[in-house]
Amino acid sequence: MTKKRHKFLDHPIPGYFLLILFGMVMTNLFSSVIDGQILARLIPGFSVTLQANGMTVENAAGPGTALGAIAAAAIFRWWFRPSFQGMLKKENLTAGLLMLAPFLVFHYVGSIVSILSVGSASVFLAFLRAFSPGFGEEVIFRGLGVSNYMRMIRSEKGIMTIFWLSSLTFGLIHILNVTAGAPFVVSLIQAVYATGIGMAFGAVFLRTGNLWPTILGHMSVDFLEFIRADLSSTGGVMGAMGVGDWITIAAGLFAAVLGLYLMRPVVRPAVMELWKQKWNRTDTAEAAG
Repeated sequence: MTKKRHKFLDHPIPGYFLLILFGMVMTNLFSSVIDGQILARLIPGFSVTLQANGMTVENAAGPGTALGAIAAAAIFRWWFRPSFQGMLKKENLTAGLLMLAPFLVFHYVGSIVSILSVGSASVFLAFLRAFSPGFGEEVIFRGLGVSNYMRMIRSEKGIMTIFWLSSLTFGLIHILNVTAGAPFVVSLIQAVYATGIGMAFGAVFLRTGNLWPTILGHMSVDFLEFIRADLSSTGGVMGAMGVGDWITIAAGLFAAVLGLYLMRPVVRPAVMELWKQKWNRTDTAEAAG
């Protein structure tokens, strides 16, 4: 039987970035219509006005982004039918949440300290806004590209390549917060923090093959952050660091350690076997990854 080829996606690293672009296009398309044109008009305060580089921009992101991410995941699964078993499954959901639990509790403490320090805003708006990073960033930076990468590799060393690639890409993209008005130093700190978060989330996705634990974990973290009065008014763009923020930064560093622990060498054969099953592969793990 002739092996089905997928052109650029058969090249794991270029494929990873191509799928990031695809995910961004899908989420921005859905968000611009659902969040920007519909929800922003129906829900007072949902849209946030940002001023940066002499420009004024209206930003609205939430359920529309999530729907775009789900659509991107569905198209990805359809494209690779019938080989791929999907990333939004119920299997290993509890196990994934338990893996994330220590980090989540740590982070919640920092978020609660921040809320008590700077005040709170609308819980309802925070809930809606949390859909955007919870679904969008998880599908874009982990779900699509990591799944495609694990389709191609045939050795355990390839696991750590995608672990680091996805974590660093997720972290570095947060430097772009400076374009939304955040100070460069604060954006740089957020990038380091996000890299640690990406290591924990990436490890859990690799260990479970299920994106739901990281989606729910990511949503819960950002939900508490969006309740803050300062971040609610800026749509999540941070202008300064407070006591609670330093606690969450520490939680991000803890997440990095947790991610490395979850991806320790002894578990990597099981990771290879899990993804072999998710892609209905019959090969062995002998070729170079």
